[in-house]
Amino acid sequence: MDNFVEGINPLAHRASSGVRIGVEYPKEAKIFMNRENPGIKLSPLLGNSRNVLVGSNEFKAAIEKHCKNEIEYLPFTLYDHRKRVHSRDYFIINPIGTFDCLDRKESVIEWDDEDPEEIIGIDKIVLDRKKMKDAPQCFRIDKAPTSYVLGLEVAREFKARSFKNIWWTELPLSGGQ
Repeated sequence: MDNFVEGINPLAHRASSGVRIGVEYPKEAKIFMNRENPGIKLSPLLGNSRNVLVGSNEFKAAIEKHCKNEIEYLPFTLYDHRKRVHSRDYFIINPIGTFDCLDRKESVIEWDDEDPEEIIGIDKIVLDRKKMKDAPQCFRIDKAPTSYVLGLEVAREFKARSFKNIWWTELPLSGGQ
């Protein structure tokens, strides 16, 4: 899925970086598939090129059950490339803000030469054990907001619901597992 919500495309960066869209989100939000990718197999998590979490109602329910931090759930109607309704069951799931979780010494981070606090990329994520004690179950990595981290409770919930199309990487904690 390449398109964002019709009429607010300039705000797509907010949903991929943890900034609230709020009142600017349309009541009758629509996302249209393009001709190059006319069909999407409907699944709990929809892949997209926008770095946005897009999940079904059941995916959203699993997140809501375990995540008490601020998350914006934005419903939309998905249309096929012929502008026919494909599904009304999906949400953009926007965890608001970021969480400082990285062990900066053990992680392999590419820093911006001009701004030493700006992360360009992370080749290896290592979570700071102390910081993770207070971590929510779904959050964005501070300084790298297009990266999401889900906690063990959410992972177990997804497994219990037999979600098939989610790829996991267990992230190491500082000081070993």
